[in-house]
Amino acid sequence: MTENDERRSSLRVDMQANKIEIAWLDESQSHQSTEATCIDLARHGILFEHTDNFTVSSLIDITFNPDNDKRHTVKGQICRSNNVGNMFHIAVQLININ
Repeated sequence: MTENDERRSSLRVDMQANKIEIAWLDESQSHQSTEATCIDLARHGILFEHTDNFTVSSLIDITFNPDNDKRHTVKGQICRSNNVGNMFHIAVQLININ
């Protein structure tokens, strides 16, 4: 395998900087929401960009297509947050809550 070969076995989708909506409960259990920029979407996770940092292990709701009838919400847990210039790249593991 060369350096340029894809090492991941799951499908990844380039979201081309699509807008998503992020929602969570803050420390006082108040509902918060904001827009973010989706960078990558994979079978088990998502990478998004935001101006604010998110706490690792926090639970969030992620809504794709928030402004139209194809709206779809999934749940996830923050697993990594990296400062990249004046933005944060936040990795989320998607979870299935029944």
